[in-house]
Amino acid sequence: MKMRANVDSTSSGANEGWAVMTTLLSGFVLWGGIGWLLDRWFGTHFLTPVGLMVGMALGIYAVVARFGGLSGTSVPDGSRAPGRSSAVPVPVGDTVQPPPASTRRETQ
Repeated sequence: MKMRANVDSTSSGANEGWAVMTTLLSGFVLWGGIGWLLDRWFGTHFLTPVGLMVGMALGIYAVVARFGGLSGTSVPDGSRAPGRSSAVPVPVGDTVQPPPASTRRETQ
């Protein structure tokens, strides 16, 4: 199981947004550039669009794999994404413990 670094709770998510954007763009540019170079080398005109599409697909895959939580584990109840906590009290032994404070919704 992969261990992820704890994210600072004061972060606005901008770091993850920039990481997603640069991952998508770098895949697009890198594989598009490889396709362009191969087009120049072979004298063809179809490898640049193929490289761009491959770069787009690999960039999306990299983002989902890094930030989307692709894993081989299954969700026990199938109703929520992996790593997400539920708002249902969790039984511990003979007592029922409330969920952590960060998952509770306070009413006014």
